Order: sequence, then C-alpha cells, then structure tokens
Amino acid sequence: MMREGLTPPIVHAATGLCRNRLRDLYRQLHGRSAPQGRVSEYAYRRLQTRNQILEGIAFYGTYYGFGGDSIFRTLDHNLVMEAYREYKAFAPGGIDGTTAWYIARDLRGGVLTPKRCKICGGTYLYDPRSDLMSRCPVYAD
Repeated sequence: MMREGLTPPIVHAATGLCRNRLRDLYRQLHGRSAPQGRVSEYAYRRLQTRNQILEGIAFYGTYYGFGGDSIFRTLDHNLVMEAYREYKAFAPGGIDGTTAWYIARDLRGGVLTPKRCKICGGTYLYDPRSDLMSRCPVYAD
C-alpha cells in the first residue's frame, strides 16, 4: 500500500500496524517523512480540477470493474490496491493512491455516488459539496 503512495494513517486504518513503524517504512520507501494527520479528508477535496475528476472517474470504472456492486458495501483494501495498480498501468500520470483510497472509502460510505449523465449517458462521480462534481464534467448535466 505504501509503495503506491498511501500515507501511514491510511495503512494503519487498513492494517492496524504500528504507526511509528509505518512512518519509518514510508521514509525508507520514499526518501522523505510521511505526511501526518488523520484520515478525515474526502475525495472531493482532492479532485479539484476537471482533469482530476476525469481521472477519478477512470479509477472508479476500473475499481467497479474489479468489485462490482460490492464496492458500495465494503472497503476491501486489497481490491482497492489491485484496481489502483491496473488503473496506473494505463494512466501513469493520473490520481495518486491516497486519492484512489478516498474515492473507494467515499463510495462505500455513500458520500460519493455514481450518476449517469442525461446528455452523454456516461457515468460521473457525484458529490453535492463540490460544484465540479455536482454535474457531468463533460456536459455540465
């Protein structure tokens, strides 16, 4: 998980491993100290531009392809990482692992929901707290 860029608080929440050891491991893997803080951020705060939102939708498509409707009921960290690795294979400059994890967590929590655009028929990620995510990023549905 940390190889994919997830922060120690997220890995701790997923695994229960010691936070101090996770911070040390992060420093060894990335050559810098890990960002600190709680796991309270939401996906919409990390998806601030149209391109980031489109990348988030691409990750969602991959993640949904791996887990189907179960992603709305459970947060399987292994499934998130498997989908993220697949997503990164075709979008190396896309969203980071932490953002992908927030998307997965918010989908499971019902905070983030997929909607279908009435104009193009495509799926987009809906979050009413974000102006950009309250409509289709392509057609402003």
